[in-house]
Amino acid sequence: MKKTGYYIIAIVLSLVSCSKDYLETAPTNQIPDLAIFQTVDGAQTVIDGVLRDMRSHHGGKNQHDQFGVKTVDLVVDLMGEDIAVEKYHWFGTDYRLENRGATDQRPLYVWSLFYRIIYNVNGVINQIDGASAESENLRKNLKAQALTLRAYAYFQLIQLFQHTYLGHENDPGVPVYTEASTDGNPRSSVSEVYNQITNDLDLAIQLFEGSDLPQRHISDPTLNVARGLWARVALVMGQWETAAEMASKAREGYSVMSVEEFSSGFDNYLQQNWMWGLEVNNEQSTTYGSWFSHVDWTIGGYCGYGLSPKSFSLELFRKMDEEDVRKQLVDSASIESGRLIPYKFAAGGDKEFAADLVMMRPEEMLLIEAEAKARLDEDVPARALLKELRDNRYDNPVTVTASGEELLNEILLERRIELWGEGFSGFDIKRIKRGIDRNNSNHNPVVALIMELPAESEKFVLQIPQTEIDANPNIGEGDQNP
Repeated sequence: MKKTGYYIIAIVLSLVSCSKDYLETAPTNQIPDLAIFQTVDGAQTVIDGVLRDMRSHHGGKNQHDQFGVKTVDLVVDLMGEDIAVEKYHWFGTDYRLENRGATDQRPLYVWSLFYRIIYNVNGVINQIDGASAESENLRKNLKAQALTLRAYAYFQLIQLFQHTYLGHENDPGVPVYTEASTDGNPRSSVSEVYNQITNDLDLAIQLFEGSDLPQRHISDPTLNVARGLWARVALVMGQWETAAEMASKAREGYSVMSVEEFSSGFDNYLQQNWMWGLEVNNEQSTTYGSWFSHVDWTIGGYCGYGLSPKSFSLELFRKMDEEDVRKQLVDSASIESGRLIPYKFAAGGDKEFAADLVMMRPEEMLLIEAEAKARLDEDVPARALLKELRDNRYDNPVTVTASGEELLNEILLERRIELWGEGFSGFDIKRIKRGIDRNNSNHNPVVALIMELPAESEKFVLQIPQTEIDANPNIGEGDQNP
């Protein structure tokens, strides 16, 4: 495979893989060569294009389960127990953990999506130092954004295409590319991929600290976002001190959402306290092929029209306190039939299909810090953090008295409740190595098919796309996941 120039995403790309056909062909909606990197404005254009691609619809006009990174978040949640799908439709095979084979659509889409991010931000990372700029701080900031996006993409890939970090450090991970090259690389080990992620985040944090520029837009990665990603990574790696430190620093300047803010629909970043999000406007809305179409009961999408209704887990609902606003946002009028309608994501009457997409919140950081403290046997600060969150979710102030393993389990349960629908439950199942059990809940065995899986089942791991194996001489059939 020969090397070619750099290519910059402008708006939306067709569904492609990191294969020879893709890398050696510049689509008409891409800007070729190095000229774009001669100025920081050009580099900003590249990053803006990447961010837009992350929330864009891909595939054919009737392909309604490919709408960027929130597609992946939904897939990850459907791998677990906390969303019960009522009818087999879009994402049905993901719910059944069947859409993972080398020739299935999901691995190809995920692989293409994140390597497209990596390929394009590599151009920024490698060329920005030579770009003309009125301010050195702006140059640093843009490089830091690109490094943060690359770390994010590799972190998603390694969690999807292999088991968790601990116990699998030497297993094959995913190929690592640090230049916009078309030479296919072999699979790096899990530890090598995580080293690349943490190195990128360390440098990004250093550059953000040196540039000290405000966030231009909610979609732009920032110092807080880079620290937040480091906290996520450290939690997976079992580096509890780092997880606690990074999570604490990441939420500096942000408060926990009030009951009113949490109940406002999660569709408009201006009404929220998000650290990172993807704004969507009417012109750019992907309508039926969108996150809100599939999860929101208040608009006329696949969920709201009843084509693919997604209920809140009955098992999780039963574990929630009656004074918890998050439970109060679940309509249980039809609980006898197994239907629990969640109104956490509710864009009806507000942004409708042009709803904004949450990527990171300070509440997640609080929970990471709390879990890390609990695992360090620092129960007092862990309890204080858990109380801080619950005091902003319950009708009345709470008292947290648990300690040890009981406290850790309460924090893990709190993650399931607070972060429901945001793309964490499946990854947490893999990280904690606990398997799934959909029995004694509202999962329909006819729709779900799979009701139980043991910890570290191969079904939690996507296979390398066959197109990548066919095109990359350094990845063969023997390198495939089981």
